[in-house]
Amino acid sequence: MKTLFIHFGLAALLFLVSCSSSKTLPATVDKVTQKVQSKDFVITVNYANPLRGQQIYLTSDYDLRIKNDSAFAYLPYYGVAYVAPYGISEGGIKFSEPVNDYSMVPNKKNNGWDIRFKINTKEYQYQFFVNIFNNGRSSFTVSSSQRDVISFSGELK
Repeated sequence: MKTLFIHFGLAALLFLVSCSSSKTLPATVDKVTQKVQSKDFVITVNYANPLRGQQIYLTSDYDLRIKNDSAFAYLPYYGVAYVAPYGISEGGIKFSEPVNDYSMVPNKKNNGWDIRFKINTKEYQYQFFVNIFNNGRSSFTVSSSQRDVISFSGELK
């Protein structure tokens, strides 16, 4: 019974903290908009959400960078790869490639941006679906026909 009250108290505390941090400053909104529209931003990744399994807290420095018409990724991968390239000793999602089919629109609630683009590497073809919110938080999904879908969450830097 005591642990039930402790869990309830922790849940209530987390709810209050999440409600109080949902307000954004106008300067933050302007910074986010400027970075997204200039196609010059970095998303540092804190969590990986594989298709099969639980959310994984990341302790290393992982990120997704967009710079003009190119994308740079240094991301882990947790999931099933249906096709594995021969001779590749590294795992993860790592590339430095030009961006294809880039689109950027304000999201439906007008509290951030929805960005889509494709990346072609020698080994894989990726589709990215990125959500950047006005408070600087971000999430994105990476899909490929050769691997399970994986999602990440982090912050805009």
